[in-house]
Amino acid sequence: MRGQADTAATTGTSRTPARGPRPRLKAVVWERTGDELRVVYDRREQLIIDDEAGVVEALLELLHAGGRTVAELADALTAAGRPVGADDVAEAVAAFDAHGLLEDGDRLGRLAPEDAERHFSSLSFFQSFASLSRSREDFQESLRNAHVLVLGTGGFNSNLLPHLCGLGVGRLTLLDRDAVEPRNFARQYLYRWSEIGQRKVARAVEWVRAFDPSIDVRGIDAGIEGPEQLADLLDEVRPDVVADGIDHPGEVDSWVNAACVSRGVPFVRGGMWVTEGLVWSVDPGRSACLQCASLPDPDAADLDAATATALAGLTLHDVRQPRTNRGIGPVAGLLGALGAFEVLRYLTAFEPPAYAGSSLVIDFAAGCAMRQQSWPRDPACTVCGPTALGAGSGVHRDAVAAPIGGGR
Repeated sequence: MRGQADTAATTGTSRTPARGPRPRLKAVVWERTGDELRVVYDRREQLIIDDEAGVVEALLELLHAGGRTVAELADALTAAGRPVGADDVAEAVAAFDAHGLLEDGDRLGRLAPEDAERHFSSLSFFQSFASLSRSREDFQESLRNAHVLVLGTGGFNSNLLPHLCGLGVGRLTLLDRDAVEPRNFARQYLYRWSEIGQRKVARAVEWVRAFDPSIDVRGIDAGIEGPEQLADLLDEVRPDVVADGIDHPGEVDSWVNAACVSRGVPFVRGGMWVTEGLVWSVDPGRSACLQCASLPDPDAADLDAATATALAGLTLHDVRQPRTNRGIGPVAGLLGALGAFEVLRYLTAFEPPAYAGSSLVIDFAAGCAMRQQSWPRDPACTVCGPTALGAGSGVHRDAVAAPIGGGR
């Protein structure tokens, strides 16, 4: 589906007549001060345009009305006593498009009225990222055609999942092996007290269907017991993106990484280490993978004393620290929302993935201060390097894997 996002602008090109687009101005406002126009869409950016003759303002008014090609815009300006050539209009339109002010009117109005109402807020959000080559409706269509595999319906994904449903992701496959427990209610709001003891994945599937019956959702009541099982699952369901929220067994992040990278499927992960929350992703073929983040042995002879000491502390924490889930509701809610945003980036390419090979760290002991911690791509990586033969299944220690708080 990375291909879907990359080709979304061309999937409906046949709908656009050969005469070219019909540029339509977004929700742009402007005002005149003497010979200058102040043009604003996003308040963070404004254009100041010299327009002594009033031609630009006349063009903005025509673009606001919409419905005209570049040639027709030039004709309309000429008829109004402001003769301008089509090449000059095309140059102005290209400049406005480069500043994110235009959409193609021929690529709007294709949604059924009930769908336009259902996705009103999403369409308004996507307007900011639309252009002449890709309208807000094209973004929404990408979501409707998308398929996300949700591994685990616990803390991280139980907060991520409602966002995917609200966005209008058309197909979901949910996997979980647990039952609803009283301890879940600190952070997992898909479930109800009356459902204690019932299977989580069944309840999550019913929640999705009740929320939006148009979503194609399937549940799998199972855990991930080995790399081969996970690889078979990916081959069976063929998702566009994986949302990874499984904590057990300890090797599962390595399995997800190897299976997804070998199949070119991006995945998004979130969780918590004591007082730090983490959200990160892997964009196969473009970013470093999880294996690239492997930590060296703290006893390695080539390490300086400070690095060896730091690594020894991480090793002690990873091996000896009790695996206690500290993910309260606000923690899981924030991580789930940030994870959903990253999934959205992969599915629509409204902007590049923000956390690919770069963990976003949220410090819950310092006012939720955020920082990003990147790790470089290893050209000799046995999973994503050019000589990698396929999915690996070895266990490794790393700086970002298996944070607590994604699952039960």
